[in-house]
Amino acid sequence: VLLVASILLAVGSVGYAVTVPPQGEQFSEFYLLTEDDDGALVADGYPETFVAGEPRPLVVGIGNHEQRSTQYTVVVEAHDIELLDGGNETRIRDRERLLTRTTTIGHNETRNFEIRPAPTMTGEEIRLTFLLYRGAASEVPASPDPDGAYRSVHLWIDVTETEA
Repeated sequence: VLLVASILLAVGSVGYAVTVPPQGEQFSEFYLLTEDDDGALVADGYPETFVAGEPRPLVVGIGNHEQRSTQYTVVVEAHDIELLDGGNETRIRDRERLLTRTTTIGHNETRNFEIRPAPTMTGEEIRLTFLLYRGAASEVPASPDPDGAYRSVHLWIDVTETEA
């Protein structure tokens, strides 16, 4: 009787382990790339200067490790930032929405896509902000910011009225 109970317990344990796989860590990658002189995508050589209204190419990458297919919305904005508390805090004085893009990515898939932001807000030290939200564009707040986004990255750029 003990032998039969042990065998049934072992078979049940193996069956459970096969049908209910362990949940791994759930996260998403979010990054920016540029194309180097050889055409390879690299995390380097980001543009530092834009001419108002003229697009510059960048590649946004999203890697899905959420254990399920996930819909993402990417929002790109230019922010005129005021530094507060000796530079430890920021406040957005002015913002310009440059683009919104939604995509669905399967589990363990990575997708890179080119975007061409063209800010018209001029000035030095404009924060070009890339925000990643899980869900549809309709779920993105009216005034998105890095604190409320699932993931965020940014570049500090200067935007001139004409080419120098």
